[in-house]
Amino acid sequence: MTPQQPADLEALLTFRLVRFNAALNRQSVRLLREAGGLNIPQWRIIAFLAAHGAMTGRQLAEIAGLDPGLTSRCLQELTQRGLASCERRPGDRRAVWAQLTDEGRALEARVRPVMRARHERLLAALDETERQQVFVIIEKLREAVLRG
Repeated sequence: MTPQQPADLEALLTFRLVRFNAALNRQSVRLLREAGGLNIPQWRIIAFLAAHGAMTGRQLAEIAGLDPGLTSRCLQELTQRGLASCERRPGDRRAVWAQLTDEGRALEARVRPVMRARHERLLAALDETERQQVFVIIEKLREAVLRG
């Protein structure tokens, strides 16, 4: 078996997506660190709590696409920083409910425009037709992966 040549890899959709995702992550890491001292999973949690209100750790992990253990660790870090609070509710002692504190909401309000501007810069690289198509294409590919 011979190793694939770089040109062969360039033709693979998955290779290109992985490379694109790595570039997006590097950019996100920099922007989130500068804007709020956050990492990507912390930002996802903050953004979802801001959008949906109090949620359990399990709900957050599912909606944010994060590992439950990572979600738990991030919630601990956000709680230690005073950005989120966690509590167990009567009647369901197993589930931990998280919500943003006033500080967490203020941080989300500062970081959201930075991330929104990044989103707009990415979409600006596409014409109107491409903007409409890109989300449809991504969803079709996601569904294909889920089907196996």
